[in-house]
Amino acid sequence: MNGEGPGRRHALVAGAAGYLGGSVVRALTRGGWQVRGLVRRPESSRRVEEAGGVAVVGSVLDPSAVDAAVRGCDLVVHVAAANPSGPEGLSLAERVRVDGCRNLLHACRASGVRRLVVGSGYWVYADQPGTITEESAVDPRGESFVNWRTERVALDAELRGSVETVVVRPGMVYGNGSWFRPVVEAIQEGSYRYVEGGSNPWSFVSLEDTGTGFARVAENGQSGEVYNLVDGRPAPWREFGDFIAERLSRPSPSSISMADAVTGYGPDVAHHLHARRACSSAKIEKLGWKPRWPDFRAGLSELLPKIDGSPRGR
Repeated sequence: MNGEGPGRRHALVAGAAGYLGGSVVRALTRGGWQVRGLVRRPESSRRVEEAGGVAVVGSVLDPSAVDAAVRGCDLVVHVAAANPSGPEGLSLAERVRVDGCRNLLHACRASGVRRLVVGSGYWVYADQPGTITEESAVDPRGESFVNWRTERVALDAELRGSVETVVVRPGMVYGNGSWFRPVVEAIQEGSYRYVEGGSNPWSFVSLEDTGTGFARVAENGQSGEVYNLVDGRPAPWREFGDFIAERLSRPSPSSISMADAVTGYGPDVAHHLHARRACSSAKIEKLGWKPRWPDFRAGLSELLPKIDGSPRGR
């Protein structure tokens, strides 16, 4: 690989050109890792290079490409994903996440890679009052069930002792792309709606802090464990949206009923939008990680001025 020298630790990030992947590449390179970024398309290589990595073109669904990309690495991070609303829908998303994880595990075993870190999401947790920890009840639905299956593949491998695996469950990752950019645009247009008032608490983390969280877990996380990656200051969804509206000088979004949400978004998405998920960050903070932005107000105050007129992220 171009630019790789002796004596440096090497990591592969699968999905390096995606929303989470770029932040993980940046954090690892700043931590002294030589990072390869696995991307599906050559035109995505520039994103990896801008984040400080070296792009490798290939698919997580191609075992030979994965084997070649993993060879010589000490660490692999799986954040590759596919849009579940795309042409192949949830089927492709599941293959990329679940089968991709299997391919990465096989390559790790073959090349003697010590550790695989798998990105998931806090939407696997059940709707519940109180504070959620990594031991709390789960209720994965829709796309979150794909993440849950991916977790099981990784953690089952860890139980067999072949590869150290660690799972990271980020909360609502806000940055210039993914779900966040359309929410900002909908609030600007006046079309965004809360479900049943938006009083349900959610847990947040900035995109930059997500990258450093993954890097910290890669370095210090305990094999076989799950870590929530949130800023530790949950808040009602309405507070988050109203803060955006205020900063954009727009009216606060109004609300729709749960029945209307089910009709408009489907039962799984409606459930997630109305669920209570106030997560603790205590476990990951014990690894020495702390977010740069202590809560969403601090993070959004920095982020929102950069959103207007900027290119849409992935």
